Amino acid sequence: MKIHIERKKPRKLRIAAVLFTAAALLATGTALYLNSPPAFMQSERFTIEKGESLGSVADKLRRQNLIRSSLFFKSAALLFSDRKIRPGTYMIKKGTSTLPIFYRLAAGDVIMKKVTIPEGFNIYQIAERLESEGITTSGDFLIHSLDREGLRRLGIDAPSAEGYLFPDTYNFAESSDAGDIISSMNRKMNSVLAQELADAGIRDTTYNRHRTLTLASLIEKEAAVSGERRIISSVFHNRLKNNWRLDCDPTVRYAVKNFDSPIKRSELEAPSPYNTYQTKGLPPGPIANPGRESIKAAISPAETDYFFFVSKNDGSHHFSSSLSEHNRAVRIHQR
Repeated sequence: MKIHIERKKPRKLRIAAVLFTAAALLATGTALYLNSPPAFMQSERFTIEKGESLGSVADKLRRQNLIRSSLFFKSAALLFSDRKIRPGTYMIKKGTSTLPIFYRLAAGDVIMKKVTIPEGFNIYQIAERLESEGITTSGDFLIHSLDREGLRRLGIDAPSAEGYLFPDTYNFAESSDAGDIISSMNRKMNSVLAQELADAGIRDTTYNRHRTLTLASLIEKEAAVSGERRIISSVFHNRLKNNWRLDCDPTVRYAVKNFDSPIKRSELEAPSPYNTYQTKGLPPGPIANPGRESIKAAISPAETDYFFFVSKNDGSHHFSSSLSEHNRAVRIHQR
């Protein structure tokens, strides 16, 4: 009969196994601890600037008591090297552990804000609205709006983005790049303009986009009653065909950057290519950002013999074919 003798593992091998297990447990425990939310952590807004380094982001997270260890955060980022953190402003809630924070920053899950840009707003008014909503600064928006090189990359051959930004309700990220906002609003304008041209049976190669948007901006600023847009457009078309000055008050306002106060006589007489009381034809470019109905009216004006209109002080206008009729209307409505 054979006797089976159990051989014990060498002492050194048993010690190594114990040490390995202990090290693994310690590493796991350390990782779990470093991944856990810091003590006294509170919900915080956290902003990553464009071009900011991973190290800078990790250090800021630690300083704001949002993570326990900047080294652990950077290690996680290196482990998931296919995911890059994205700039923007985030809301990091109390009790969120480090890895979910990293996933949120890598997903670009930034704070979004809904903002409405009314029809007829010019770039200065848009800049103020965006700043008031915390989306971008007024200065940055205007710098990008006047950047000829950046505008050319968007296909805008004009001194500014004025007239090329579609007024609508948008969802923008807080602390957005102003250039990205302009690009988004311009894409929407291009889409709307292309659709309106197609509906009117006009091919893209047979129209002047800049002229259309300039005329649409004048209509937008003059029309308070939607049903009058095509009639106002007909007045401008008739005047342009006959080489008359347009005598459009909103162009004077734009020339002197007076968007609120009553127009002064000195402003009416101020020389400017935008002052259509002083120069014939359309101004050099749009004076506001027109909506869809004004674009449609610019493309397809009503057929009238009107050359004049005057406000009735209720939002509507009296339209006239002759100067004498117009003067009578002025005496009635503008006493």
